[in-house]
Amino acid sequence: MKFSTVIVAAIATFASAEASPNYRPCTPGTYQCSQTNGWNVCDTSGRWVNGGTCPPKTVCKFYPPSKSPYCVPPGFQFKKE
Repeated sequence: MKFSTVIVAAIATFASAEASPNYRPCTPGTYQCSQTNGWNVCDTSGRWVNGGTCPPKTVCKFYPPSKSPYCVPPGFQFKKE
């Protein structure tokens, strides 16, 4: 009985994660700056996961030409090409 209870709880947890309003599918291997001071990476299942946190006194800025996030000082601007 305990085993079936654990299985049902695990399935319910997974189902609620699937329905999460914060879930946005992504292309594996891509990056984005997070809403906090860091970046996310898309894992092999198409989900955004925490990729890291920028050091103090820096912010995450995404550089489209390289499709990568960078931790830079606040106010930093990439050169226009």
